[in-house]
Amino acid sequence: GEGDGWDDGDGWDDGFDDSSVTYPTLTALDRNGIKVLFDFEKPDPEAFTTIINATYRNASPEDLHAFTCKVAVPKYLQVTMGPPSGTVLRGSGGAMTQTVNVTNAQRGRKPLKMRLVLEYTKAGNKVSDSQDVTDFPGDL
Repeated sequence: GEGDGWDDGDGWDDGFDDSSVTYPTLTALDRNGIKVLFDFEKPDPEAFTTIINATYRNASPEDLHAFTCKVAVPKYLQVTMGPPSGTVLRGSGGAMTQTVNVTNAQRGRKPLKMRLVLEYTKAGNKVSDSQDVTDFPGDL
């Protein structure tokens, strides 16, 4: 209504979006046609917990069956992983997603780091691949 102080010109409408910080997408792994991409969400920039939206992509022609991604972290980090969106990572551009919540009790003193362990079956063979990820944005 009129005169209630909630008009468009006072900056209220735009101010809420600015409180969440945006971070660039991190390519955590890129090997054998498989990419693991991390997108970060942090509703409160000062919070200890970061939401990582992981996307797994498969550019190789073969489907990857029983696909799992496990995460190992140092003791000062806590990780909770949501269920993956599937178990088969289709070939030629298939994708799966998974949410990973990471709490950094040493935020500001110690950076995020983790080891990814991917396991899957490709053309009947069991494959295990690991990757250390250390190039996270610094303020997570």
